[in-house]
Amino acid sequence: MTSSERLAVQRAKTAYAPDERVTCLEVDVDTPERGTNGPVTLSGTVQTDRLRRAVVDAVERASVHEVQDDLAVLEAVNEPRTTDRRVLSVRGEPDEEAEQVTALLYGAAVTAYDGCDGWRRIRTPSGYLGWVDGGALTSVTGSTRDDWTADAAVTAAPADAVDESELSVETVPAGVDCRIESRADEDEISVSFRSGARATLPASCVRERRPVGTGDDVVSVARQFLETPYEWGGMTAEGIDCSGLVWVSYAAAGVSLPRDADQQSTMGRDVDREELAPGDLLFFPGHVAISLGGSEYIHAYGSADAVTVNSLDPDDERYVESLDESVTATKRLLPEGRP
Repeated sequence: MTSSERLAVQRAKTAYAPDERVTCLEVDVDTPERGTNGPVTLSGTVQTDRLRRAVVDAVERASVHEVQDDLAVLEAVNEPRTTDRRVLSVRGEPDEEAEQVTALLYGAAVTAYDGCDGWRRIRTPSGYLGWVDGGALTSVTGSTRDDWTADAAVTAAPADAVDESELSVETVPAGVDCRIESRADEDEISVSFRSGARATLPASCVRERRPVGTGDDVVSVARQFLETPYEWGGMTAEGIDCSGLVWVSYAAAGVSLPRDADQQSTMGRDVDREELAPGDLLFFPGHVAISLGGSEYIHAYGSADAVTVNSLDPDDERYVESLDESVTATKRLLPEGRP
């Protein structure tokens, strides 16, 4: 039987933390035995102290018993971290067999929270909460922590990066933040990463960030993933999903987006299908694609098991009727004048 206290917690979760991907509200309610006057004990973890107070207040209003608050607050134990792994799986639970919900890219800005059996709960740059191997996280200290800011992004995975530190940076995925340190010549750029490592990369693999990139910038990065295998939660050229392709392509253009398609669909403004420009987004039930302008779009398509280009034009051999008929929205995220 569900107690009034548990119902109060459920209502609080619906009101204040409806999306568990971005807000933690994991509360257990221990009620006293019927006929006794013991306290109602709240245990578990919540994201912020404000959320803790909201849950406690809701239970106190619903209960005739004293409420004992044993809740842990994630934001009270947050630490800045990064990773020196090329790509690190982020899982929904602290278990190697748990679902991969997204991936963490080399040198990403990470907020680390509590731990469990060698795992750390983190918040990714896209705002996603998940669990990673705690041993794969590294400290962000000294000048890297205080002074380091990104002014560029890696737009391709270079095969010939020259490592200038003790860390291994043979290749880095597209979308990774970097800072330009110097230019040896027109063909090479020396960059640093949040991890503290430095590398010399081909100039063609680095794009300086303007305040906001263009739709052509977004499309340019997305096209580099053509024929990349489809992978749920993937974010790299080894495997990527539909919203991961959107996230990486926009990140390289200096635009930070939520991680999943339904979250991305809340961004931007509506645009007519007939006016789609490069970089605009097309949304379908549980799916997202990037417009190439006109009728063509690129997406990580599960049915094709790869990143591919399709069309809204029925006369085009790449036309997929089921997709055409299921478009739910078309959005423009970039400012006017930067389609």
